[in-house]
Amino acid sequence: MGVRPFERKFYPMANIRKKLNKDGSISYEIRVSNGYRKDGPQNTVSRTFKPDPKLSGRQNQRELRRQVELLERQVQGGLLPNANMKLDDLIAKWLKEHAEKQLKPQTIYNYKKLMPRVSQALGHLPINKIRPVHIMEFYENLEEDGVRLDTRYIATKALKTAIPYGKKGEVAQAAGISSDTVRLALQGNRVTRSTAEKLSAALHMPLKKAFTAQPQAERLNRNSIQHYHRMLSSIFSSAVRWQLMEDNPCSRVSPPKAEDVDIEFLDETQIAKLFEALADAPVQYSVIVQLALFTGCRRGEICGLRWSDIDFDNSLLSIRRSLTSIPGQGQVFSTPKTKRSRRCIKIEPDAVELLRDYRRYQTEERFKVGSRWPREIEIMGKMAENDLLFTTWDGHPIDPGSVSSWFPGFLREHGLPPVRFHSLRHTNASLLIAAHVPVVTVAGRLGHAQASTTANIYADMIQTSDAAAADALDAVFSRIKNDTQQSG
Repeated sequence: MGVRPFERKFYPMANIRKKLNKDGSISYEIRVSNGYRKDGPQNTVSRTFKPDPKLSGRQNQRELRRQVELLERQVQGGLLPNANMKLDDLIAKWLKEHAEKQLKPQTIYNYKKLMPRVSQALGHLPINKIRPVHIMEFYENLEEDGVRLDTRYIATKALKTAIPYGKKGEVAQAAGISSDTVRLALQGNRVTRSTAEKLSAALHMPLKKAFTAQPQAERLNRNSIQHYHRMLSSIFSSAVRWQLMEDNPCSRVSPPKAEDVDIEFLDETQIAKLFEALADAPVQYSVIVQLALFTGCRRGEICGLRWSDIDFDNSLLSIRRSLTSIPGQGQVFSTPKTKRSRRCIKIEPDAVELLRDYRRYQTEERFKVGSRWPREIEIMGKMAENDLLFTTWDGHPIDPGSVSSWFPGFLREHGLPPVRFHSLRHTNASLLIAAHVPVVTVAGRLGHAQASTTANIYADMIQTSDAAAADALDAVFSRIKNDTQQSG
């Protein structure tokens, strides 16, 4: 039904225009003045109201009046300074005003990789017209087969030949990518077109000669979609806080349930074999691997250690920072993953002895380098003494990715399952759980924000350990009963 015209005197800020749509229906465009721009023209905020055919004319009249009054209140209260802002513009503002000030560099880098797909699907929409259904449709699209329809590139023999031995770092610097990316490309891993183009240009080679294109169509897993949900939710939450939006549409959307991730770890026999194999490993890598086994620390936490973090007298190791390699930025120090990740843990005598031996080794290597070894390095924006445990040959922060790329191949060469470096953290946790160490204690050593996180990740291990404890307890009670019967 139609809506009777309004008396303008009741709405001095609003202008209401009746519109005839292509489908023959009628809608009303509500425009409210929101001051003037710097260049002179008036700035207006608009909203469209479409009468509900199921309601009477009087009911639609009341709803239109309510919409007008609501929009006027929002403009007067400064809630809608720019109702026509597109999501792309909001994302740019969020990056500058929130992400760059609040988030870790690695998190920002990871989020930026998600943004092209968000921009393609939702970036053109005005933020105040984005509804939960738009978010739901976006997630559904991400789950479709073939959504990752893109092309990856495999390095050719010509490219591998063009990079002399020991020159990976120089090539990476010339290409503006990490040395880890170059290493992975030379190992046969697929890379993006952007990476392939940068490497080809740095080596002055045509793209088709340096790489073989491999189209691929894959489905994003649900864990990846949760990353999109977290990012969008943060963006919209900031917009609500800045009074650019009334509410966060993500708050009314449930992302897909996370997929189970298999936890890989080494058993005791494999650990023993790994210790034997480490005699053949580069000294620095050997120490990093052993520290991961002894402490359960993350790769970045180990690579970011300084000698001032080690208390030899009390056998304590403090985690105060993490080191990450970010393409285009190099090695970046940041605070640990969570507040609980900043921790101090007791280390065993073998770990203390390992570190004492390694410090003597590093001192000898540093003397060989001489003045080329920098006395100070930048850590989280401040210059500090260069007392890093793990460095490049000339004393600069090590690329953590180099450890991860080397480790599986090393295991394979020594007849061990080629698990990821992060599996050493899981191995440490499995040993603690098998020894019936309380979950709260395990969580504290691993630096998990909550013990529930530890319980969820290692639920199967905990159940197995609990069953073993029950069997052991049963054996104890059986022995007690037998002793009692015999004495009776």
